Amino acid sequence: MITANSVSSEEIVINAPAQVVWDVILDFDNYGLWNTFCPGMKGKPVVGSPLQMMVDMGNGPQLQVEYVTKVEPIHTIVWSMENKPGDPIHADRMQRVTPIDDRSCRYWSVDEFSGEFAGPMIEQMGKLVEKGFNDCALGLKKRAEELYKAGNC
Repeated sequence: MITANSVSSEEIVINAPAQVVWDVILDFDNYGLWNTFCPGMKGKPVVGSPLQMMVDMGNGPQLQVEYVTKVEPIHTIVWSMENKPGDPIHADRMQRVTPIDDRSCRYWSVDEFSGEFAGPMIEQMGKLVEKGFNDCALGLKKRAEELYKAGNC
């Protein structure tokens, strides 16, 4: 979904425990196995840590560096652009896992934008980001469900 100041994935149900999904999200070394939108990730899921991401917006992977700004285990992780005062665009990407029961959960992701050029950026790139987030969600679902069914978690 695209709004005036955000782009989000559809909320999906994943038939695996929240902990399994969370572990896949934090397994940055293996993003290339399931995440076509961000097939490369280096860093640590620790507040303040830089994340070096290879993000594919349709023209091949490009380097994007953001910083972990919030971690609530098995529930929420947020990473953000450097977000210096006066920057024309600020962005905060949140991924949320919500348990349904002990064998399933919901997943949703959103990028919230602010700053002088946030509106034009969303107009120009919003559909690509939305597609990327939905592809990421489906890849996460597939990977987590496969690991859970195989007992590799």
